[in-house]
Amino acid sequence: MHIAYFSNQFADSEGHGLARYSHQLYSALRKIQPELEVTPVAAWSSCNADGIRQLRNEFGLQLLPWGRRLTPLAWAFLNRPPIEHWLDNPVDVVHAASLGYPIATRKPYVVTVHDIGPLTHPEFFSNISPWIMKRSFNQAVAKADAIVCVSKSTADELASYTSQNLANRIHIVHEGVNPFFLKDTYSDCLASLNNLPDQGIPFILATGKISPRKNVMRLIQALSKISDRIPHHLVLVGGSGWGMDEVFKEINNPAFAHRIHQVGYVSDEQLRTLYALASLYIHPSLYEGFGLTVLEAMAAGCPVVTSNVYSLPEVAGEAALLVDPYKVDEIAEAVLSVCQNYSLAQALIKKGQARAKEFTWDRCAEKVADVYKGVI
Repeated sequence: MHIAYFSNQFADSEGHGLARYSHQLYSALRKIQPELEVTPVAAWSSCNADGIRQLRNEFGLQLLPWGRRLTPLAWAFLNRPPIEHWLDNPVDVVHAASLGYPIATRKPYVVTVHDIGPLTHPEFFSNISPWIMKRSFNQAVAKADAIVCVSKSTADELASYTSQNLANRIHIVHEGVNPFFLKDTYSDCLASLNNLPDQGIPFILATGKISPRKNVMRLIQALSKISDRIPHHLVLVGGSGWGMDEVFKEINNPAFAHRIHQVGYVSDEQLRTLYALASLYIHPSLYEGFGLTVLEAMAAGCPVVTSNVYSLPEVAGEAALLVDPYKVDEIAEAVLSVCQNYSLAQALIKKGQARAKEFTWDRCAEKVADVYKGVI
């Protein structure tokens, strides 16, 4: 069976979020389903020439000739040319690894939906124009032979957003955790990072591109409230997004500014080490389709506090403290509970590592492969 595996993020130079999903699923499919010929396809790449050459040599990546702008326009308004027209390999199934824009194809079509936040919660995605995602969503509802949702939360939201009955086409397939995050860590890899707390200072870790959805403003407000009760600093991993004015006000608040460390993007090895060294991983997001970093932190042996909304309780189970992300005092009390109670922290670590092992990319790939077989 030949799969055209469409993902612009597969060819992205930054391996986070959707890029991590597309690469991990692809690798697992190749490993456990050798009868599948999976060809990564992208309309564009942010990698340099050497990076693109490596992707082609290692994975067989095929880049479409019309590029980043013309490809989505042609598919959205003309519904042609079909993706299989451009590819060297035969195609039995087309799989869009995310809901980006509509794809022209005459083959059986599978799409993975991570979330539909830009359509249902535009206040969290105000820097994104959702019109093309809306077209992609409409195409998936009208045309996709199967819709893979990464969580029940996403599946429920998708079903409630459309008036059509999608039950026979929706497949809930959780993401997995790379076993890499379960391995021992080495702090030497952090030597190249700037702006980390001095050695010996305990810290709380948060990750993700800073935006209103990630709720960093309330997190800093919560830590400011308890700054005289714990010595912990806050390490922020990830770049700056949009809507930063209010966040910067909190970051520059004299009460806590000297204890905030923005380190930007990090490698997977550095991220794993930061998880392992942190006293607490906190993910107070206002909206998530899955929340993979919660499981990565658990795998690396870090206690977790996360939100009680959308997919996060589904992912965390009973292995994390859940808080209302809109209540600063509740966030603060949860942080205090973990940072001041060694027994609680150790219990969360034990539960978290067991929870993380329940989510594997091999299991994800097996279920996705079954979806492929079911649409032919």
